[in-house]
Amino acid sequence: MDCMIKNAEVKDAANTIKTTVKDEFATAGSTFVTSFNAAIADMKGEAKDALEEFFNTNIRDLVSSEESGIPAMVMGFGDLIETNRSQFASIDHTIAESIKGGGQ
Repeated sequence: MDCMIKNAEVKDAANTIKTTVKDEFATAGSTFVTSFNAAIADMKGEAKDALEEFFNTNIRDLVSSEESGIPAMVMGFGDLIETNRSQFASIDHTIAESIKGGGQ
């Protein structure tokens, strides 16, 4: 099995995920929250109250929270890719140093 990592490309991809992609999800989530609230603004009654409570309890943070929602998950994925890249580079360096030192 081949094992290779393109260090600069993976680093750039991880940074793009942690910034641009995360921000796109956060913006889309905020837009969704705003649109949902506008869509139900004129509703009245128990159904609206229940729908609003369900949305605020189960959906709002999922789609918009940068601490615990989808934007946070995207950020975590970027961090995972960056950590994997960093560890791969570190191990590669350790192996190279071991070879240079004659395995001592």
